[in-house]
Amino acid sequence: MADKSAFEKIHVDEREKADLGGVLEQLNLPPGVVEFVRTHQRSIYVILSIIAVVVVVWSLYGSYAEKKLTAASSALATAQDLQGEEKITALAQVAEEYAGTDPARWARIELARQAQKDGDSEEALRLYETVRRSLDQENSLYPLVIFGIAQAEEAAQKYEKALDEYQALKNIAGYESIGYNGAARIYEIQGKTEQAINQYEQYLGALDGDAAGSGERAYILEKLNRLKASL
Repeated sequence: MADKSAFEKIHVDEREKADLGGVLEQLNLPPGVVEFVRTHQRSIYVILSIIAVVVVVWSLYGSYAEKKLTAASSALATAQDLQGEEKITALAQVAEEYAGTDPARWARIELARQAQKDGDSEEALRLYETVRRSLDQENSLYPLVIFGIAQAEEAAQKYEKALDEYQALKNIAGYESIGYNGAARIYEIQGKTEQAINQYEQYLGALDGDAAGSGERAYILEKLNRLKASL
């Protein structure tokens, strides 16, 4: 009888290939584990298949999201290079086509700024509020949007609402001075001199060492002296 070649294909029963428990036996796993796998083999295959599908779908979504963000950033850059109505149209297109991305949010902020510049405070507020609803407070655009809303409310003479936004800015790092200054200005407009003085004094106390000797300190002191003289 001729010796079998080392390259001769060995027949393997298809039932053995599908027997996950048999594979585990060869790994010297405890009998209890092997029996559990044999009993639930079909369920295990289903779960593994679902996991594989989820991994593939998640990978494809990640690739899609990355491409969408790249396209949105490019479209925003192109829109910002335009002028007049052409720019407005392009920004609106970015905001709609790439909704949910930061470039789309920035496009709406640009549209809000333009609306405010054109004297349409209500439209500016609508756009800013749309962006705010889509942001969490950790997003770097969040304080910028609050500032925009405060300015639009102030321009629309909705002073109490503007004051609320400026008060919120006082608690955001890097925007404290805007918050104090805005709140003090609102109180001045309302004729609430003592409250305005209080805000400027808080503003002065919040200055760091670098700002304490700058023109910012001189500006606050000038405001305080003027307001106190008017009492």
